[in-house]
Amino acid sequence: MKIRCILLDDEPFALNILEDDLLQFSEVEVLAKFYDANDALAFLEANEVDVLFSDIQMPEILGTQFVKTLEKPPLVIFTTAYNQYAVEGFELDAVDYLVKPIRKERIAIALKKVEDRLKLRELPLAEELPQYIIVNAEYKKVKIFYDEILYIEGLKDYVKIYIHDKTYPILTRSNLRGIENKLSEQCFVRIHNSYIVNKQKITGFHHSKVLLSKIELPVGKKYINNIKALQ
Repeated sequence: MKIRCILLDDEPFALNILEDDLLQFSEVEVLAKFYDANDALAFLEANEVDVLFSDIQMPEILGTQFVKTLEKPPLVIFTTAYNQYAVEGFELDAVDYLVKPIRKERIAIALKKVEDRLKLRELPLAEELPQYIIVNAEYKKVKIFYDEILYIEGLKDYVKIYIHDKTYPILTRSNLRGIENKLSEQCFVRIHNSYIVNKQKITGFHHSKVLLSKIELPVGKKYINNIKALQ
């Protein structure tokens, strides 16, 4: 994967040194270099760029101010001889802040950060799953958030949902398997033919028992591996 870069600096000597240093990295492609921010802006609007290497102290506009004007900025690495702009640079979510004279080792570190950011962009967005269930109770539909649930008990034709800080459970006509299918496996674990517990509420456990603060629930033999997986 090539990292497509453009360089912006009002000093030709510094710009040429940075280009020479970057071209020593095989993964880098320097698309263009600019002495003027307006020219860089025109290029960014017309081309796909992964990273902007920008000086900060320039006569027409500060590099930080220039980045703020960009509607869809690429990743940014600031290059400067002045430390006082570091905080502002990172507030703009800059990938890195390189102080001149720039060492090759620092460029390598900055490029690794760029690669990590670009890889994250390529990952598919995880589907956002609901953090609640909706059940029929007391002749209405009730929304119950995961973090409210302590544990769930299955009876023959009903399920009791025990809620944190509630004296009485919510009773709904269902079976435990039906409720289990609605829950996230990341948040809940089946420990018995009759019980599902919220993993976040577990305060202790061993092969035969799960503790939810002062509440003790039995572990069924066929669910022992579910408990071992929590360790």
